[in-house]
Amino acid sequence: MDKFSTLMKMNWKEILDKTLAGVYILDSEGRFVYVNDIVERATRYTKEELYKMDIFKITIPEELEKAKEYLERTIKGETVFYETRYVRKNGEIRWMWGFASPLEIGGEKYSLGSWIDVTRAKRLENELRNREEFYRALIEESLSPICITQKGKISYVNKAFEEFTGYSRDEMIGKELFIVHPEDKELAKKCVGGEEGLERNPETYSFRIIRKDGKVRWLTIRAAKITYNGEPAIAATAMDTTAIHEMNAELGRRAEYLSLLNSILRHDIGNALTTISAALELEDPNLRARALEKVNYIIRLIADVRNLESAIDILKPINIAEIIRDLSKRYKIEAKAEDIFVYANEGLSIVLENIVSNAFIHGGENVKVVVETLRNGKWAICRISDNGKGIPDEIKLRIFEKGFSTTNRTGMGLFIAKWLINAYGGKIEVRDNRPSGTIFEIRLPTL
Repeated sequence: MDKFSTLMKMNWKEILDKTLAGVYILDSEGRFVYVNDIVERATRYTKEELYKMDIFKITIPEELEKAKEYLERTIKGETVFYETRYVRKNGEIRWMWGFASPLEIGGEKYSLGSWIDVTRAKRLENELRNREEFYRALIEESLSPICITQKGKISYVNKAFEEFTGYSRDEMIGKELFIVHPEDKELAKKCVGGEEGLERNPETYSFRIIRKDGKVRWLTIRAAKITYNGEPAIAATAMDTTAIHEMNAELGRRAEYLSLLNSILRHDIGNALTTISAALELEDPNLRARALEKVNYIIRLIADVRNLESAIDILKPINIAEIIRDLSKRYKIEAKAEDIFVYANEGLSIVLENIVSNAFIHGGENVKVVVETLRNGKWAICRISDNGKGIPDEIKLRIFEKGFSTTNRTGMGLFIAKWLINAYGGKIEVRDNRPSGTIFEIRLPTL
């Protein structure tokens, strides 16, 4: 006798009773005709109790219509896979995955089903889902900008990141770090541009971004390696630290100012007072004349220092055109003023007046001065032109040096002018006018 024939003669009921899956047979009304030991154990009903019941007795009300549908489809000859809940004798609700097939015995149609209890798996699944929803809500609604990158491209940003950059999620997902300031690209790539090179422990970096509206902001991030959608990624929690960096810049500017002021007081005024002291002691007429000259020098130097004091004020929006219009009235000069706002302070008036004043002092008789403002992209340009004698090339390279002067003035005016313009984030240049004279050009970033 072959093995197949031997197997066919085995007691299948005994095998089904001991299998680890629940096995049952239902008639066309849904009544239990057969259940194995696992069904008995799973439902907490005895077999005798189950044979007096139908499957709808252990079906929860919300699943009742589905259960009837599955039975009807099976009786009609269809095989059905289902996921549903059932109720134990003690009222406990459990989850099952089931598989039902049509069965015909003696001309009668039945439903042969098997199930496994997946309650533990469903609880874990729900727990993970709840935890995922919790963290998703926590991250999505966080006030801190959060970004996830993979292979140098943005994979996720939360609402706060959208608000901070001004770009929508759709504009950023899948893109490289285009929002980073060009000068900070390399640093940004190091911290969030690629998974290689970044340690597992979180690291902190600061760099600038350019918002959609063109404003530059400082971003300080805490970046760490994670796994996102099954792939290596970098998660970065960010903070807007623009105010801190601006404050540091302001403190640096003030420290530089104090250093400059200290230099003037110790060196320039100190040397002048030494000459005055010697003249008073020796009572030499020639020295007395030099002493008087030094006294006048100190008076002018104190005026320059006073200018510096007013120029160290907090930066605020300033309309260059208003300064130009005021200068044109006082100096009777030609002005072409377009309203342009920049971040500066009263020092900007000092700079422009100093240059205009120098044009009249050094330009010669009948000198004509023209001041104009214009916008060039993100820059405000202010040009002060004259048709005077001009500045020799060998002097152009030195006019912004501290203390350089071709007259008996302090030589601090243009030095202070350049220092202030640099402090405003701009630059000042000098070049020849045509056919004669000089052009001073000041560039400042617009608001």
